[in-house]
Amino acid sequence: MKNLLMLILVSGLVGGVGGFLSYWKSHQQMGKPGVQLVKESPEKLPPVKLPDWVLALVGEDLEVTVVEKEGLPPDTTITKRRYKNADGFYIDIMVVLMGLDRTSIHKPQYCLTGAGFQIKETEPVTIPIAHPEEYELPAMRLKSSKMFKGVEYSGLLYYWFVDEHHVTEEHHQRMWLMAKDLFTKGQMQRWAYVTVSSYSVPGNEEPTYKKMREFIKAAIPEFQMTIPQKDDSESE
Repeated sequence: MKNLLMLILVSGLVGGVGGFLSYWKSHQQMGKPGVQLVKESPEKLPPVKLPDWVLALVGEDLEVTVVEKEGLPPDTTITKRRYKNADGFYIDIMVVLMGLDRTSIHKPQYCLTGAGFQIKETEPVTIPIAHPEEYELPAMRLKSSKMFKGVEYSGLLYYWFVDEHHVTEEHHQRMWLMAKDLFTKGQMQRWAYVTVSSYSVPGNEEPTYKKMREFIKAAIPEFQMTIPQKDDSESE
């Protein structure tokens, strides 16, 4: 009898929580993105408005793969561009913009290890941005490695997360800010996950990172609207 009562109590509690979350999800508001979208796009989910060129690198759109589309919720927006110079060196930008489903965005470590890369280093850094005003962009710098046709290459990456009000390089901080806005405002912020990536041979990482930093300084003011706030780095 005691076990039966406990089962009824637990079932009622689970059902009540599930009902509350369903009601909450159906009544929540969607925040605005912290990145610019292509206004004249005929697509149902407009892509992010990335610049045509950055410094001496000319951009071209990269196709979103079937694997990328199928691995994310259908209301996710993925925008990818590759920027090349005359020597063939390139830097890629990818912006993943979530919809109502928060599973659109996760840490890049999951995808990289799944693609056969080994994570070598990860460290938080800041990058000075001059426009539209001076601020320090928080980013995570990541180095990975992979063998390709018998040659080892270093995969180099800067990434961060941005919504209408916040910028952070920490995934757990993004989750905290998202939960806080959802509970206190009833609003699901529309987070974007921004990555800037390139490659190098082992031993040439730092010069490549330097090129990437200069690229980020020039590119970010062209499409990212949100400026980091002081409380973005604080956990409450």
